[in-house]
Amino acid sequence: MAKRKINAAMILAAGEDAHLQTNDTKVSHAKQIDGQEFLEIDVDKIINNPMQPRISINSHELKDLMSSIKEHGLIQPIAVIRTSKGEFILKAGQRRWFAHKELGLEKIKAIVEDATHFSKEEEEKKLFEAAIMENTHRDNLDPLELALSLKQAMDKNFYANLEELSQALSKSKSYISKVFKVLSLEEEIIQDLEKNKSINDIESLYEIQKIKDPQEQVRVYFDFVAKKLDRKALRSRNKTKISHAKQEVFFITRPKFIKLDLDTTKLTESQKKNMIEELEKVLKKYF
Repeated sequence: MAKRKINAAMILAAGEDAHLQTNDTKVSHAKQIDGQEFLEIDVDKIINNPMQPRISINSHELKDLMSSIKEHGLIQPIAVIRTSKGEFILKAGQRRWFAHKELGLEKIKAIVEDATHFSKEEEEKKLFEAAIMENTHRDNLDPLELALSLKQAMDKNFYANLEELSQALSKSKSYISKVFKVLSLEEEIIQDLEKNKSINDIESLYEIQKIKDPQEQVRVYFDFVAKKLDRKALRSRNKTKISHAKQEVFFITRPKFIKLDLDTTKLTESQKKNMIEELEKVLKKYF
């Protein structure tokens, strides 16, 4: 059976069309849209998504949201999943839920998706996809949180490979690969990202991780944070380094003389040896 993709944007748009307000004390009959119900739920009965990669929320943004909800009510309802245990787990709208809790509101309008027939693994996978879809569309996306979440999903064997993961999240395989590269950055950079969230640009972090020298990588990272470099300068720097990469000449004399100029800077001595042996086999076979 074809896998149904999560569409958080559709859910939120549907909620906006429903004109549900938190200051409405009357609860209408649940409205069904694509198998989902519109209900008013007790704020305290909602459980945060355990797969949610967002660790912190900007306090100023939360206060602005609280003011908006007090004045206009909740324009876009949150989305939750009803589990086999009868729990309501947050699917989308973490800030809106937090704002209701801070305001002391008892009820919140929500779009409820029924997942009571799912297995535990299917339930976890669905929660992961919901959390990621919401966070990848944020302007202040945290690359480290996202990378750790994707790694968690792969460690749990939710997906067989990166291709399957990228399809589930409606992202390119290249994008997913670049996110994973964040975890290969030097520890000093990882610590700064975790503590200060200095960069939310995955493309720039991808360029920085290409720098093999640890000290140089850290230096360039903090130069970028200090705005001494931009993404264009990072790419230009890396292209220049590649163009000046060390070239090694290999002479293969059996059964014919062939000269190869290759960039072997990324190869170990063992890999170089294996490469030569394989090339010799190819020459012997075809010449």
